[in-house]
Amino acid sequence: MTGVLILLTSLCAGLLICLLGVMKQIKEINEVLEDVQKGNLDRRIVIHRNTPLSNTCCRINEIVMQTKEKLILSEKGAARNDRLMTCLSHDIRTPLTSIIGYLDAVHYQLIHGESSRASVEAARQKAYLLKQYIDELFQWFKLHSKDEKADLKQLEIVEELRRILAGWIGTLENSHISYDFVTEKEEIYVTADPLFMERIINNLIKNAWEHGNADKIWIEVSVVEVCVQIKVRDNGKGISAEAIPYVFERLYQEEPSGSRSGGGLGLAIAKELVLLQNGNISVQSDRPHGTTFCVALPGASNED
Repeated sequence: MTGVLILLTSLCAGLLICLLGVMKQIKEINEVLEDVQKGNLDRRIVIHRNTPLSNTCCRINEIVMQTKEKLILSEKGAARNDRLMTCLSHDIRTPLTSIIGYLDAVHYQLIHGESSRASVEAARQKAYLLKQYIDELFQWFKLHSKDEKADLKQLEIVEELRRILAGWIGTLENSHISYDFVTEKEEIYVTADPLFMERIINNLIKNAWEHGNADKIWIEVSVVEVCVQIKVRDNGKGISAEAIPYVFERLYQEEPSGSRSGGGLGLAIAKELVLLQNGNISVQSDRPHGTTFCVALPGASNED
């Protein structure tokens, strides 16, 4: 009988010690959670191994860490959005102010004759540039609202690329830039969205024309295993090694003051459109000898 009482007493004492330990740990948890609630996401719960609350403490610490990571990403996103709005205000207001200035000069008859016609033409050109920029913004926001879906189909890319390049011939010749098209086959098929491909290649050519300071731009297309590679190349000034990791970021411009136009969205849009087609895009540059953008897309068999 005495042995049973001693055993029960020991058991109760053990349970009491365990309960006190749990209560102490719950108090510690509550203190940490109160601190976290006040905004201190660096607090962590000290984990006592082999206790009833060990797993719970681990989960709470993981949740706090994940919350901190999400907050950091949110703050970075907010900073990027602030920069975006600042750039938008500048890039829209500047040509709009010029348009108003030209048209006011005509409206109030401050200029006459040939000067008046020149002002109207300048305002018209500024308006087209402003529309082009707004179109890019619309495309960007549409992509990031997940409203844009790829209509993937079998596409004969050689003829498509020739057609796109042909649309640039006038612009390139007026800028004294030569051009070329190189293909290893007369017919190459990819799985792609035709409209997306036109936007991608136009953006890449436009980037080379505006920012490359090149006197030659050309397109190369080839088959590499199960993929098709489309390269838009130029022999311009190239891109610095420091800038390479950022060229596909929205609003990034290595030398914005020296560009003809644009808000730094073209390459970011191109990347998003490539990803929507299950492809990838990369850039290589040998400064000051030129830049190559490479778009890789899934190949497709020629099935009638």
